Amino acid sequence: MDSLRARLARRLEQGITPSPIGRAFASAWATIAAARVARPVALPEGARVVGVGGAVLGGAGKTPVAITLARALALEGHPVALIGHGYHARTSSPRRVLPDDPVLLVGDDALCAARALAPTNTPVFVAKRRAEALAFAVRSGKTFLIVDGLLQAAPRRLDDAVLVLDGASPFGAGFCPPLGDLRAPAPALLEAADHVVALGGACSPALPSSAVPLASSIDGALDASGCRHDLTSLLDRRVGLLVAIARPDRLITALGREGVRPCAALCLADHARFDPETLDRARSLGLDAWLTTARCATKLPPRLGSAPVLALDHRVDVGPLLARLFRGSREGAPACARLPAP
Repeated sequence: MDSLRARLARRLEQGITPSPIGRAFASAWATIAAARVARPVALPEGARVVGVGGAVLGGAGKTPVAITLARALALEGHPVALIGHGYHARTSSPRRVLPDDPVLLVGDDALCAARALAPTNTPVFVAKRRAEALAFAVRSGKTFLIVDGLLQAAPRRLDDAVLVLDGASPFGAGFCPPLGDLRAPAPALLEAADHVVALGGACSPALPSSAVPLASSIDGALDASGCRHDLTSLLDRRVGLLVAIARPDRLITALGREGVRPCAALCLADHARFDPETLDRARSLGLDAWLTTARCATKLPPRLGSAPVLALDHRVDVGPLLARLFRGSREGAPACARLPAP
C-alpha cells in the first residue's frame, strides 16, 4: 500500500496529462478545497497565533520554517510554543511532546520538532483537535503560538498566516488532484495568507511578487549521538538516501549541489513507516552510511548493519519573515534567525 501511495504521490508531483474527466475531478477538488482553506478552529484569547501552511500536498518546507521560527522566538525570550498538526498521532488528550516519546503516539513531525526545540525548552503540543492543543498551550503559559500545517482559521482569522512556497516550484504541478499536487487553487491560498515566503530563494517566475525569499541549505549531518559529519567527509564514501518524504527529488538535487550523489535511493511515501523489507534491503547493500531527514530519523535505527544513519541538518534563514512579523512592533524582530531545522 505504501509503495502504491509513493508512486501516486510522485505522479501528482510531476503532473498528469489533463483529460476531460481529470479536469472535471480537479475542478471539483479545487472548488471544495478553496472553501476549506480557512479551517474551523476556535482560537484562544490572549495569545498571538501564527499559522504556517504550504501550497502543495507535502514537501513545501512548512514544518522546517515553523520549527525555526519557534526556536528564533524562544531564543529572544518570547513565551512561544509550537502546535504540531498531529499527523499519524494517536494521543487521546492534549499533551506536550517529549523528545523520547514513541513516534507512533505523537507522530513523526511533532517528535522531530520536540527534539529540535528541546535545547531551548520550547514546548510542542499535539491533540486530536488543534483547538484543544491551542487551549492547552495557553493554560501552560504560552502566548505566542506557531501552528504547523494551518494556513488560515475561521471564523476568526489568525493573527498572522504564513504561506510557504518552494522557490523553484511554488505551486507544484499547477493542478489539484487527480492531475497534480496543488492543495487548493493558488488564488485562494494567496488570499488566505498574510505573508508569503519562498523557501530556497526566489527562483521561479511563477512566484508572486510579494514572496519573501528565505535561504535554505544543508549544513552537514548528525548521527544518533549528535556527532556532526561535514558533507565533504562523505564525498569519497558510498552513501545511500533513505527517506519517507514528499518530493525526494528536491533533496537529491540539493545533495548534488554539495557534490554528494547517493549510490542508492530508497524513497517511500510521505510519512510512511520503514517496513522490515526496506530496512533489510538497505542493510544488504553494504554502504558506508545512510542519509535521511531529521523527521525520518525518528523512525529509523541508529545503524543499518555497519552503516550509521545520518540525519541531514537543514538550515533555514527566517530573518526576513521575522522582520515582517514584527514590522511596526516596538519589540523589534528577533536577532537569532539563522538556526538549524529538520
